[in-house]
Amino acid sequence: MSSFFTRKLPLQDETTFFIFVNVLDIFMTYILLTFGAIEANPIANFFLLRFGFNGMICFKLAITAGVCVIAQIIAAESIAKAKGLLALGTIVVGAVVAYSTYLFITKIL
Repeated sequence: MSSFFTRKLPLQDETTFFIFVNVLDIFMTYILLTFGAIEANPIANFFLLRFGFNGMICFKLAITAGVCVIAQIIAAESIAKAKGLLALGTIVVGAVVAYSTYLFITKIL
């Protein structure tokens, strides 16, 4: 019998990859902002202007955590739907990271 703290969550690997891609988004945002770019997401930009970079990080991580919690709730009913949600989120954020990388390589370097 496994304890609450040692058992594997449903979709643990997918959730981990989703979080990883979101952290890459924060990292690329930091790099681009350092070189004079702007935050294109108007809501994230609000948090950046109002609360600084740390506030924007909190906003982005809160959204990431919210999606992870929603995926776990959905997983209780349908693993396939929860997996789809995490896959879609990973693809969307991954596309943003890829575009940010493209901007950094072509416009800044």
